[in-house]
Amino acid sequence: MRSIRFASERERRMKNAERERSRWNILALISVSHIIGAAAQYGINTLAPFYQHDLQLSRAQIGLFFTAFYLGMAGLSYVAGWLADRLGVRGTVLSGHLALGLWTIAASFAPSFAWAFGSFFLAGLGYSFLNPASTKGVMAWFYRDERATAMGIKQTGVPAGGVLAAVLGPSLVLLAGWRGALAGLGAINLFFGFFFWALWREPAAESGSPGSVDRSSPEVLAPLKVKSLISLSFGTALLLLGQMSLLTYVPLYLKETMGLSAYWASQALALIQMGGMVGRIGWGVVSDRLFQGKRKIVLVLIGLLSVALSLCLGWMPPGAPLYFLLPVIFLSGLCMVGYQGVSYALIGEIAGKAQTGAALGIVITVNSVGTIIGTPLFGHLVDSTGSYSIAWLLLAGAILLGIMALIFFLKEPKPV
Repeated sequence: MRSIRFASERERRMKNAERERSRWNILALISVSHIIGAAAQYGINTLAPFYQHDLQLSRAQIGLFFTAFYLGMAGLSYVAGWLADRLGVRGTVLSGHLALGLWTIAASFAPSFAWAFGSFFLAGLGYSFLNPASTKGVMAWFYRDERATAMGIKQTGVPAGGVLAAVLGPSLVLLAGWRGALAGLGAINLFFGFFFWALWREPAAESGSPGSVDRSSPEVLAPLKVKSLISLSFGTALLLLGQMSLLTYVPLYLKETMGLSAYWASQALALIQMGGMVGRIGWGVVSDRLFQGKRKIVLVLIGLLSVALSLCLGWMPPGAPLYFLLPVIFLSGLCMVGYQGVSYALIGEIAGKAQTGAALGIVITVNSVGTIIGTPLFGHLVDSTGSYSIAWLLLAGAILLGIMALIFFLKEPKPV
């Protein structure tokens, strides 16, 4: 009896040691998946100057390509999350990269706006598989005291993918034209899908069935905590609105209101993305270490800082000095782009490992709908009032509304 107990203890220690050795390698694999997927997404706007003339597109039509991608992502996010809970991480990520790659390649053959719009919509459907599956993977490999940090590192793959597209895309255009460049970004996703399939594995303690979950367990059969997920979805949708408003309109705001040149105004996007990358990791560390795994209080703090920064942008006088303007831009990226690692960790902890995919699918769907409606609304406010200040101030009010929903309606699960 004692020998059986000792053998069981040795086996447990070996499994824990394997998790300790392997989890950061697995996180690197997940992060690269995000980089490769986001490179195809950001190829849409990176290559726009090259395909605009060939396809005879207006600026509005180019903008609709991103809308098509987000519509696709919103349309299948819940189903993709549900599949991730049943097929497991390996099969879901492979499916996502294959669909994203194939439809990005299809877009490279586009003779018209309609063909490209449809292809980017279907590519967005493929992209919707990646986030639920990768979040489920982090939940499986990392314990609570490291999850927000790990989620933040994973989510830096999105802005890093934008950097990859900006660097690789124009170089591919020189070699093969814009069609070859877009097809190349799609082909990279195809190949990486099989690469991920070959390298992915579940933690030893959870290996066995697809998704590493007993489908008859109480965790699986328990209903989703929809009230908490909807509260979180509403709050983070308004933070995401802040993020997309920053990324879409800050260059125009800096050029038209602050008097910067078009070149330097566009460079502000790099500053926002740098802030976002620092924030996605930094806020995760704050949540894991400083607040001992608490998520809600960190999201509320991020939201209140985002409100203050939006007010700063709204009240900033034209021609404000760069030594004040640039830190506000960087900190806005730190908060409004950098919050997602903490929010994704909280989604997984509310739902539990067995239902993380479906829960994330719900949140991404609500977030995407908010972005599709809210980002053009910000631009409409500027067009109709002739003032960025009013739009920034109303954005601050919207984010504050979302934070109030988190404070009063979100019930954070107890640490386990």
